[in-house]
Amino acid sequence: MTGIGDAVITDDDVLTLLVERNPETRYLVEEKYELGQDEAPPTVDTELDLWANLIGLLTRPVLLPALEHAEPGFVEDIYAGAGESRRGAIYFQILECLLEARPYLENAIPYLRGPVWERVSHMLKHYEVEGYEHGLPSL
Repeated sequence: MTGIGDAVITDDDVLTLLVERNPETRYLVEEKYELGQDEAPPTVDTELDLWANLIGLLTRPVLLPALEHAEPGFVEDIYAGAGESRRGAIYFQILECLLEARPYLENAIPYLRGPVWERVSHMLKHYEVEGYEHGLPSL
């Protein structure tokens, strides 16, 4: 069992949480468990399915395709072709914030592309961030 805030999440609660937080997985859960449309996911005897559900209902059908076909984000759009003034503002007001807390950086890495990826990699080397002394891993 793990806790999120004050709520305790059990292995049997994972399907409910999956569908609530990632609505695009609902049809996969309905199909696997032969549920009617909008029927609640099972909340008993699913703990043995946890590993298979994470890979088969979330990672392969939802997360991996999203990462492969990620659209350029707002930061990339405003950084592209930017003059020195705007690049400086983006660097100090957005990108440098990634260094303030490890989770920000780790959550952002999969979405970094092009010049923004290069700039963050340079920052990590320059500031000798532990674990990134050589910059980001190659794309």
